[in-house]
Parts: sequence; C-alpha cells; structure tokens
Amino acid sequence: MKKIITSLVIGLLLTVSAVAQSIPAYLVGASASLGDVESKLKTNGFEILATTDNVVTITNDELKKTNTYVATLHVYVGKSGVRVQNPDYFGHAYLGDKYKQGQFATTLEALKKSLGSLKGSEEKLGADELPDYHFMMGMPYFDEPITVANKAKVYNQLQGNDNILYSVSLPNGTILVGHKLSNETSKFLKTLKQTHNSQILPYEALVYSNKVNIMNPKYYLALSLPQLSMGQFMRISDIPGQIEDEIEKAYK
Repeated sequence: MKKIITSLVIGLLLTVSAVAQSIPAYLVGASASLGDVESKLKTNGFEILATTDNVVTITNDELKKTNTYVATLHVYVGKSGVRVQNPDYFGHAYLGDKYKQGQFATTLEALKKSLGSLKGSEEKLGADELPDYHFMMGMPYFDEPITVANKAKVYNQLQGNDNILYSVSLPNGTILVGHKLSNETSKFLKTLKQTHNSQILPYEALVYSNKVNIMNPKYYLALSLPQLSMGQFMRISDIPGQIEDEIEKAYK
C-alpha cells in the first residue's frame, strides 16, 4: 500500500512539475562580432533575411513549416552578449495545441553550433500559460489580430517598399513580412530600459488572401517582455497605436 501511495505522490509531483515548467523567452550567448554571428548562422543552415540595427532575422525549413510568426527568429548581437528568440517559448504561444515537444530540435541544435553555449534568459513564462496568454483581463489574446489592410493585389506592395525589410513565403501560402519601425516608435525600448531586448523587432505581419494581419501590439509586447509591470507598460501606452499606424501606412 505504501508503495502505491508513494508512486501516486511521485506521479503527482512530476505532473505538477511539468505543468509549472517555465520556458525562457530568449536564449543568451557570449559576446561575438556581428560578422562572426552572421557567418556561423549561415554555415549552420540558416537563411539571413535582414540585418537591422544589430538584429539578424533568420529562418530555416523547420521554422517555416509552422506557417506562423515563429517562421523567423530575431538574433540581437549586443555588447553584453547575443540574445535570440526561443522558438519553444514563442512556439507554445503561437501554435497552442499544435505545438509538439521537441519540434524545434534541429533549430536549437543549429543555434548552439552558431552561437556557442546558450542559457535561458530571466524573462520567462510557464508552459501552461503561453498557449492562452494575455497580460491581464481585458487585454488581447494571440487569436485577436489586427487587420491593417484588406484590398486586392496587396501582394504587389511587398516589392520596392521602403517600410518592408523582408518577406518569407510559407508552405500554406501565407507570406510573413518584416517591417522597420521609425526611430521615434522604436525608442520605446530605451524608455523601458530594454535595449538589450532589441530582438523583439522588426515587427512582423502575415499576408494571406489580400489581407494583412499583425499581432495586437498589446499582446506581442507583453509576451515579449513578460517581466514588465502594468506601470511600466503605461509609460509606452501610445506605442501599440503607433506600431499599428506605421504598418498600416506601408500598405496604402
């Protein structure tokens, strides 16, 4: 009887541990030069889509298969080290029930080969929180996007557009587009003293069937900076609207 009870207790503890597992938003590596990082990323199978303000945006076939925003990762090469978006963290958030444990194994191994030993960042959320994450009551979820354009031949505006840094065609026909925000809007990272997390930009949109959607910035910024308080976010209360307006103008 004692053995049965002990087994049940151990099983319960393991279950609780799995539910309570925290996943870091970013993976952090040692300092390196921008050129060295770009070279090693290419060597290890990544396609570099753009390099903007020391942020390298990358993709590979494994990421593209997700058909969502985790089709790309942003890598920030800063003075204090390299920080890259963790596909497991954002995969949990964007894919929800479709996320499979270990589905980014190839990507993570390639990142380690490119960037060296990686540790989890202090920014993290529980694996059970991410699929239905929202900052607080009344704030948006992932499945509440904002449509910034809906018109015929919107695809034509992806070419020769100064506001667009890159575009990636995904297997399901969707196109993931990276947008460069103005210096005025981007300075919210400095306001929040989060320039070390510059890898949350460029801001991206998904284009499908003449419709352009973006994640609600109130959702994306909270997901990307989960350690910040409501008071800190209130300091940049105008930024979500500015992001939406800037991306909308790119398609007019």
